Amino acid sequence: MVKKKEFETWIKDYHDRIYTVIFHIVGNEDDALDCTQEVFLKAYRKRGTFRGEASPYGWLHSIANNHALNFVSRNRMRRWDEFREYEHGAEEESAEPKSLQSEWLEHLSPMERRVLEARIYEKLSFRETAERLKTTENSAKVLYHKAVKKLQQVVKNEM
Repeated sequence: MVKKKEFETWIKDYHDRIYTVIFHIVGNEDDALDCTQEVFLKAYRKRGTFRGEASPYGWLHSIANNHALNFVSRNRMRRWDEFREYEHGAEEESAEPKSLQSEWLEHLSPMERRVLEARIYEKLSFRETAERLKTTENSAKVLYHKAVKKLQQVVKNEM
């Protein structure tokens, strides 16, 4: 079992990284902060189940991914990136590319988006991405390349 002091260290060490993972899935700061807090509360309550076979970050990352995807599924009616677009609404030129980018990402499946984000934002190798997402390295490569192809096609159609 993870002791309270050790868990407090995890919060200090991993909060920003977990927030980043969640932010890239839910798409706005307020929801990402709420989800991050909920993930750490959930992890604290379940800390007795942590066996130490994986790194603490890997365990927290898994909880964060699942929680964020569930959050997005429950809130499908909301636009994926509505708050960031609203914040930049006065800046016509800068709002347009952000709006297009969020629309582009909506063309990806949740798994394609997760692979793309792991590779681009977290700079993980395909092997690390596969381990994180509990899939094979080859599947991670295929998902990544499918996501890139989809985004290229969407961008091409927008231009």
